Amino acid sequence: MKQYQEAIEKFKEAVKHKPEDAQIWCSWGVALVELQQYQEAVEKFQKALDVEPEFVPALYGCGFALTALGRKEEASEKFKKAKEIAPESAGSS
Repeated sequence: MKQYQEAIEKFKEAVKHKPEDAQIWCSWGVALVELQQYQEAVEKFQKALDVEPEFVPALYGCGFALTALGRKEEASEKFKKAKEIAPESAGSS
């Protein structure tokens, strides 16, 4: 868990320099999911999506965090959008 806390500190610093980097926001969200801080993770994934609305990893991450919060309808919308953008990432093979 400590590694995720340390990573979050690095993400906080990184977004000060690159606030328009969707990957940083998404990675921050992933670290928060690992710490089971789902609401805050949703916020970080959403920041990534504000920067890059079709960023598939952020859509899936947000969907996962929303599912963990019991917000299944919202999660389903995120998963659906991700599958529309990148059908090959849906694991249909």
